[in-house]
Amino acid sequence: MKRTLIRGVRVFDPGAGIDARDRSVLIEGPYLRYLNVEPDVLADRVVDGHGLVLCPGFIDLRSHLGEPGFTRQESIATGVAAAAAGGFTTVVMMPTTEPTIDRVEVVELILSRARAAGSTRVLPAGALSLGRKGESLAEMGNLSAAGCVLFTDADRSVRDSQLLRYAMETAYDLRMPIATHAEDEWLSLGGVMNEGEVSARLGLRGSPSAAEAVGVARDLALAELTGARLHLGHVSTAGAAELIRQAKRRGVRVTAEVSPLHLILTDEATLGYNTAAKLVPPLRTQVDVDAVVRALADGTIDAVATDHQGQTELDKNVEFDRAASGSIGLETAFGVVLELVEQGRLTFERAVAVLTRGPAQVLGRRDLGRLIANGTADLVLVDPHAAWEFQLSSSFSRSRNTPLSGRMFPGRVVWSMARGEVTFDILR
Repeated sequence: MKRTLIRGVRVFDPGAGIDARDRSVLIEGPYLRYLNVEPDVLADRVVDGHGLVLCPGFIDLRSHLGEPGFTRQESIATGVAAAAAGGFTTVVMMPTTEPTIDRVEVVELILSRARAAGSTRVLPAGALSLGRKGESLAEMGNLSAAGCVLFTDADRSVRDSQLLRYAMETAYDLRMPIATHAEDEWLSLGGVMNEGEVSARLGLRGSPSAAEAVGVARDLALAELTGARLHLGHVSTAGAAELIRQAKRRGVRVTAEVSPLHLILTDEATLGYNTAAKLVPPLRTQVDVDAVVRALADGTIDAVATDHQGQTELDKNVEFDRAASGSIGLETAFGVVLELVEQGRLTFERAVAVLTRGPAQVLGRRDLGRLIANGTADLVLVDPHAAWEFQLSSSFSRSRNTPLSGRMFPGRVVWSMARGEVTFDILR
């Protein structure tokens, strides 16, 4: 088996409580064989790890990979290439496909395409309802057996509370999480951005932050009723963060995520009718940004999930209210959390944890997000001090929609390995 030695590296794993400097790590085939060996061990390749940090491979809980049905926006192959460049070795793929991931054949197709694309792990999320229409439950048992890791209607709220209750009860029996887009769509109906001063200046219909808070309150109540594991997707408001904090104190089985863009941008990014900043949920106010950053720092929010969603120029370069929502984000997520570390708003330990241990716990996967001797070699090397500028010309994604083009970040991923295979490498 091929042997790779990473020499003189700092080994850092919040999940295992490891922070060791000047280690030499040996990878043998698909396995992380030893976390500390002699630096002169024979290997097929030796990587100089001085000044670098070796972490568990990152896990993304929310990516839209476009295949089948929307390969003009993204494909599994281009999506996992972007993931590898961002340090992600595992990606949970949303059921925003055509046909949607509500049948076993689609799961099998996705897993087959993912194997062909390389060693980055793609975990399908099964649709909660057939066609994500919110009218009848998908065959959740069959989807679970086929390889789905959670159930969700992605960026659509389940309006029917009784249907969501049934879904939670079924997921409870299957010992799987339900992930929701928490929003009262009757309250936010027609809103294309956050309701507030900026929407008034632009003359655009806004969606009030209360719509998210109402949706979160409903979903938490149902989780408390059923005992299900609820995961709240892309939290964006101060009100929602406080509701989650209170629910955790009561013992509700709830986890939550936030997208990188909601940690650093406000609705002012939409000024000039900038469609690159049109998202679901919309960018909010500085008060909301500060609140979700605090919630991420104190553990109320468990993970950062990219919500990577490619859109073509044709879909974005139109009037704001007609433009498609979404942004790519796999390649910049680590840079965003490091930006918060540089600002003193997040510790480095927490920054790594929300991309590794946190997502793994949401999925209930003890085999992911950790550095384990003789475990699978899902690894990422980061240079926490290498300032770099994100340029779309060098992006691996098929789409180019992001408000972060040209932004400087304080550190970057330099090398990724998934299941023992190097998937990204700028060290050669």
